[in-house]
Amino acid sequence: MEQELIELLLVAKKALSTGQAICAQANELSQESDRHVEIIERTWAKILFVRNHVLIQLSTLERIREFLSVKIDEVRSCIQDREENLAEVSLNLQNIFRVLKGCTIDPGIMAINTQQDDQRKQHATLFDYIDHQSVLDIQKQADDEIGDIENLYSSLMTTAKSLSVTISELASMQEAALSISLDKSASAFSDDKAQIQEITIAKMADILTSLTNHYIQLGEATRLYQSEPNAPLDISVLQKDHEQVPRILDDLRESLEIVESIRNPCTNAKKFSTPGGQADTICDKMVNAEAEMKTHEQKLAAYFKELTSLAEWYQVYAASYSHLVLEIERRKKATERQEELVKELTQSFEDAYNDEYQERRRWFAQHGSFLPEGLCQFMTDPPSRLYVHIDEQSRRLPDLSPSTVKKALADIHDRSTTTS
Repeated sequence: MEQELIELLLVAKKALSTGQAICAQANELSQESDRHVEIIERTWAKILFVRNHVLIQLSTLERIREFLSVKIDEVRSCIQDREENLAEVSLNLQNIFRVLKGCTIDPGIMAINTQQDDQRKQHATLFDYIDHQSVLDIQKQADDEIGDIENLYSSLMTTAKSLSVTISELASMQEAALSISLDKSASAFSDDKAQIQEITIAKMADILTSLTNHYIQLGEATRLYQSEPNAPLDISVLQKDHEQVPRILDDLRESLEIVESIRNPCTNAKKFSTPGGQADTICDKMVNAEAEMKTHEQKLAAYFKELTSLAEWYQVYAASYSHLVLEIERRKKATERQEELVKELTQSFEDAYNDEYQERRRWFAQHGSFLPEGLCQFMTDPPSRLYVHIDEQSRRLPDLSPSTVKKALADIHDRSTTTS
């Protein structure tokens, strides 16, 4: 008997402790609900306004999400296009640089350049005459701009994810708020919640009282039995009460759920009164991103234009060297013709002078010697001598190797065939 009473007493004690904990939790929830209800009563008008605000926010954010999706696709497409453009321009430049590196300067030209400026760095190919590093710098700047656009793309993707989370939160908030009847007044809302809560808390207090009484009765029965072990003691009622303990605890837990169910809509209503306006923030991000994208596009357009112009200029530069070779040959021939003409003219002038000189000597011998000097002194003047005067002496042209001239002719022919 004593052992059974002790076991019943331990179970009752544990049940009482559990009941007290449940009731304490219910009391905390009840107090929290009271605080929320008080706030709700003060902010009821704001809650009504915010409900409409959330609906507008959801609609606006959905449209923004659609627009953001379009922008993300545009940026993704832009990155792909610009990367392809940069790769194409870079490949063209590499090919042109390869051609320029293969275009060796004729030794005759190099020899004259070295004579004219001993301090000049010896340039052996056409590539040595270009500012290769500046081209690389422009390519790097273009690549950096594409990198900035990729960062912008990542930022937009992050914004899109954040936007989806915001929409989900607002949708959940709206769904949770549907449990609140906003068609009634704040006082009606408060009275309904308070009435249900009071009834439930009172019921839990009664249950806790019964658990307390059961525990006290078992304690008294145990003491009686321990003081008079041989005295008759009927514990059938206590045993029946013991059998009801699990059901009683279940009733307490159900009551706790009711109190919690009252607290939840109150909490939701309180939270519902202070949602953040995300649409404006995200719109600002979108506007900034679009402006940043435009800036990057403009810079990239300028870089690509410059790189394309350089590629075209270097192509003409490579072709112009072949024309330079032919022009040197043409000028050499023109110089040779001029030199030959000078020789011919000089010889012609000299012959004319000699002929005139001999003719005057013959005249003087035949006639002039018989005339007095005072009669015609001017007849003793020598004939005029003509000279060829070169106004400006050109610098010496280089002696080009036959292979250089042949290569230049072939290059011009190939380019002409390709163009036509």
